[in-house]
Amino acid sequence: MRIQRFLRRLFGPNRWVPLAARPDAKAALYLQYLAFKDLISSNDEILQVIADMEQVLDGTTTFGMAFIRSRCVTAASHTYRMIQTLNTLSDRRYSELFLRFADIRRSVENILDRARPKLKGPLVLPLGSLSLAQLDLVGGKSANLGEMKSRAGLPVPEGFAVTTDACLELLEANQLGDEIRARLLGLDANDMESASAVSQSIRSLILGAALPPRIGGSLREGFSALESILGRPLRVAVRSSAVGEDGDLSFAGQYVSVLNVTEDALASAYKEVIAGLYTPTAIRYRAIRGIPDEDTPMGVACLAMVEAVASGVACSVDPNHPEAGRMVINGSWGLGLATVEGSVSPDSWTVRKGDDLAFLSLTLGSKETSAEPMAHGGIDTVPVPPRLRKSYCLTGDQARELARLILEVERHYGVPQEVEWALGRDGRFMLLQARPLHLCALGGGQEPAPAQVDGHRLLIEGASACAGFASGPAVLSLSPEDVHDFPLGGVLVARHSHPRYVQVMDRAAAIVTDVGAPTGHMASLSREFGIPAVLDTHGATSTIATGDIVTVDGSRGAVYEGRVDSLLGAKNTAVPRRMAGTPVFGILEEVSRHVVALTLTDPKSAEFRASSCKSFHDIARFVHEKAFEEMFRLSDTVSYGQMRSLPLRARLPFTVHVIDLGGGLLPEAGAREIGIEDVTSVPLKALLAGMTDPALNWWTPRALSVKGFASVTAQALFTPVVEHGERSLGDRSYAIAADAYCNFSSRIGYHFAAVDAYCADSMGGNYISFRFKGGAADEARRVNRCLLIGRVLNRVDFQVECHRDLVNARLRKFGREPTLERLALLGRLIVATRQLDMRLHDTAAVDWFVDAFFKGNYMFDPDFDPASVHEEA
Repeated sequence: MRIQRFLRRLFGPNRWVPLAARPDAKAALYLQYLAFKDLISSNDEILQVIADMEQVLDGTTTFGMAFIRSRCVTAASHTYRMIQTLNTLSDRRYSELFLRFADIRRSVENILDRARPKLKGPLVLPLGSLSLAQLDLVGGKSANLGEMKSRAGLPVPEGFAVTTDACLELLEANQLGDEIRARLLGLDANDMESASAVSQSIRSLILGAALPPRIGGSLREGFSALESILGRPLRVAVRSSAVGEDGDLSFAGQYVSVLNVTEDALASAYKEVIAGLYTPTAIRYRAIRGIPDEDTPMGVACLAMVEAVASGVACSVDPNHPEAGRMVINGSWGLGLATVEGSVSPDSWTVRKGDDLAFLSLTLGSKETSAEPMAHGGIDTVPVPPRLRKSYCLTGDQARELARLILEVERHYGVPQEVEWALGRDGRFMLLQARPLHLCALGGGQEPAPAQVDGHRLLIEGASACAGFASGPAVLSLSPEDVHDFPLGGVLVARHSHPRYVQVMDRAAAIVTDVGAPTGHMASLSREFGIPAVLDTHGATSTIATGDIVTVDGSRGAVYEGRVDSLLGAKNTAVPRRMAGTPVFGILEEVSRHVVALTLTDPKSAEFRASSCKSFHDIARFVHEKAFEEMFRLSDTVSYGQMRSLPLRARLPFTVHVIDLGGGLLPEAGAREIGIEDVTSVPLKALLAGMTDPALNWWTPRALSVKGFASVTAQALFTPVVEHGERSLGDRSYAIAADAYCNFSSRIGYHFAAVDAYCADSMGGNYISFRFKGGAADEARRVNRCLLIGRVLNRVDFQVECHRDLVNARLRKFGREPTLERLALLGRLIVATRQLDMRLHDTAAVDWFVDAFFKGNYMFDPDFDPASVHEEA
């Protein structure tokens, strides 16, 4: 019976009929308001990404692929969010945007994910089978060693190369590629502390990865074959050989080498070298030089260890005086690690290039320590006996023999070379590395450094590593780990010339060290970056204090007290270290065409439609415009008793229409228009109070700069609308209001101002977000107006970012009254600066205008009397 009664009620004539839900227009609009607020927030995020990318497109800021990827991910996610929100507001009338977004995102992904094609073949190749033709397959070091061995017939240790494909296979087999990219994604290349943490996490991933059987088997086969060739128990040097290394960019000392490795330790040493791709300094070097991580896969050179009596570096020409017809050889006892890393003062020979190879100068280094192989593997640093410290590590005949080998290397390559060498216990030289020698941009005079220049005392002398002149405050460093906050334009004064100091080489004006050779890694890097450098001073860190202003004469190896303008003026050798022209910059330019470029600028144009969007910026611009239309369309469909979209009756230089989301207007406010007295939205009322301040007197004609008026006229005549993309003069402005919230957007002429604010009794949620962009005058005047706006807001605690004619300002977590005071000030500022770009031709005058504004001189009248403000009040 119960079932029958249930069925009759369900299907019979007296069945249940669900109540029809009456639409709640206010709730619907409030939900739309929340969605619209999310859309505005996403639009701000996209505009910030665009500003970030535009800023680095000037080519002078250091950034890496992590910067590009993170900005693209942020832009894509917020663009998609804006599309979703607009379709929510419009009953999915703009679904086509999803298709345009997918096409643009695919284009961006194709640029960012250009994979190097895998080269099929063995993972290990004998060194003698290689040449420069295999550069991409085995990396720079292995290719150059193979070239010298197989084509030039020069003495190179036996060994084998592990291909770059093995590196890619290791990362793929352990699914590390995406994880590494994710960890690099948010990395700021200029934040060295963050780079250290990210580096450690990535290297831990690689060191903990399982070595694929094919790689492990290939390493064992290569080692066994090498041992058979030599006919004796074997130890190897496992050295980095990345693509791009030892070429036009040296990567000197940035990667990892593991010396004196046994067969049992070969696999772990191999992974250590691969992990060396992500040392903090390698990450920083690639960022400074604009090299994508994907462009530098790591090959590995495995060389039979040379039982070295002495080792060092030689330059086939004097890098500071390439025209002088001489070469430079540096060396010290034991393995060459101490010489290239700059931890000892080596012996030095300057040799005349020619048949006689005469010695032009000899300098005995202190050679305090040497690096020696240990019986169980690895190396150790040991003191050099006093007897050997007082002796040259090469005889005269040995130095000439080495000089002849260096000349052969130069003749083979046809360009000056920097060569690492070792002298074995059997008396034979081995060449361990060769790369193009970076020469100084400017050579210097060869005369001795005078004891005084224009009254400035000579502080210390040393070996010239890179010619040039620079001045700045000294910054003492005891270790490469203590330079996280190195200032732009500082002079690095360090104990050792370590290559890890590359992390400050885009900031340092010059380099001075106690110890180091002009042929070491740091010297090579200083020449690569064009930084004047004086090494091996034996006392710079005890002579110069942090903060001392010094002038470095890299040409003569001298450091002077104070700023010596006579050296700096005529011979300023500052080398612009720019990103423009680097591979990473090229990728940014490509990506920017799909992210930053703006082609949809005129909402009245027939081309202003979804199908015309060619970039994320286009989509954001289109969605932003249509979202406002949708908010007004929604309000127009609701009866006056429920929701209103009303013009504001107020003395303002623009028409404002207000949408009330609840609590923004008095319930009894007019049905056709409203006055300021009808506004109950706390933040909007404060903003309007500032905009309608009688002291603004905006309706009175202002004094105009004739040049400023001409600038505006010229911009209007000759600047395409696409550059500005704002509504024409007189278009309405919008205010969306709730009791504690307002969003005000004003487009007047060629400039755009937007205020988003929340203000309640609890300061935790209070904020003001302000954005201003554009203007009708030339760029210099627009920039000056933004400087004025930024400086005014700075004075009242806003966090301000100015970039050209764009101002972003934020104020957060202030109390109710301070927030309202600043909203009123912002209202006055928007109106007072409305046409001010026509008068701001001189940057030096900006501070005067700032002071005038705070004195209440909103007409910026030079004859203004502050007392008149108080009298009127």
